Amino acid sequence: MTTHSDPVGVYRAYIDAENRQDSATAAALVSPSLRVEINGRPALSSAAEDQAANAELLRRYPDYRRDVLDTVADGSRVAVRWRMAGTPARAGLEPLDVHGCSAVRVQDGPITHTFLYYQGAALDAVLEADS
Repeated sequence: MTTHSDPVGVYRAYIDAENRQDSATAAALVSPSLRVEINGRPALSSAAEDQAANAELLRRYPDYRRDVLDTVADGSRVAVRWRMAGTPARAGLEPLDVHGCSAVRVQDGPITHTFLYYQGAALDAVLEADS
């Protein structure tokens, strides 16, 4: 059972909701003022932006999913090793297969901060291919 004081459980519940394409549940698990950095740079500054980014991934990769490979928790924080995978929705896009790590902070229930680290060129090329 996931509790507000269980950062691994909250993060896994978020990923499970994302993988079910249940955006309402995923949004309920992040703070409205969520802060996300990608490779050390500010990327998202709200739950709404997180929801829009996930919708874009699903538009390009309808079977998009993220698998949690490993976690290490310390208090309100969890380090997560993950893999994103997906099949392109149309010709011209490369399959999505990106490994990375996130440092996530859960405070008073929802995810408040996420710091993602991954090989930038892999995911960036995928996301910019349709721009």
